[in-house]
Amino acid sequence: MTTGIYFSKYFIGKSWPIIGDRYRGYPEMLSRLSSELGNIKIIEPKPVSEDLLLKVHTKEYIEYVKRQWFYEGARITVGGCIDACERVWMGEFNDAIVFLVAAGHHTHRDYGWGGTYLSCIGPSLIRLRELGVKRVAYLDTDCHHGDGDREILLNDDDVLHICFCGYGRTDSETKICVDVGFKTTNSEYLSKVEGVLPKIKSFNPQIIIHFFGHDTHKDDYGSKGLTEEFFIELARMMKDFALEVCDGKYVIIDGGGMNRRVGLYIWERIIRLLSSYSR
Repeated sequence: MTTGIYFSKYFIGKSWPIIGDRYRGYPEMLSRLSSELGNIKIIEPKPVSEDLLLKVHTKEYIEYVKRQWFYEGARITVGGCIDACERVWMGEFNDAIVFLVAAGHHTHRDYGWGGTYLSCIGPSLIRLRELGVKRVAYLDTDCHHGDGDREILLNDDDVLHICFCGYGRTDSETKICVDVGFKTTNSEYLSKVEGVLPKIKSFNPQIIIHFFGHDTHKDDYGSKGLTEEFFIELARMMKDFALEVCDGKYVIIDGGGMNRRVGLYIWERIIRLLSSYSR
């Protein structure tokens, strides 16, 4: 089996909203890993169609985003998320990582903020439903509350959305926020993730999608006090859990964070980790 890695050369050399040019050095890292590991596949994602975006966002909002310089990068990101979910579900990939710009969890149906201007989960969910997927677990461990995703998913009880943020509230049986506190430690945060696994297991998801992010790192803009090793252990925990509950079908979306050193460190190791399951 193979791990799919979705990355576009278009992302390089541009100061994307919030995250800047965080992917400088990634092509070299990915090329080296591809040669060394053999069981990962680097995919150049294709932009999502406007027709599909209009099934999630209002026409007025899409017309606004189309006038922004970052629109093409956002479209490429969403296209990668859709393709990753499809190929993991169909069994072509064991799991996948999608790198992202200008799209993500702060995008509502008619507006976006915080560096994210198109929804990733909305279009991906539409495609998964077309393929026959009903129950999806969507985990968010980015620093900030995924308000846009929560709005889009709120009335869909076949998506379990668990967001680790600064809130400790439950909007419904399938829409839960876990308060991780202003500052935490690797072990405390991982313990809170472990604490929701029984809830996810009882939901019986067919695939797990994970809005990951490393902005929670102690040297990033959303610092929760975490170190590099936290992210590797989090990916290991969730991959092991995915093997237990949904045949290993696990898609990671990069999320927030602008510290390029942290990103290069953790993603090389997470890619190595996932590829070890594919041998």
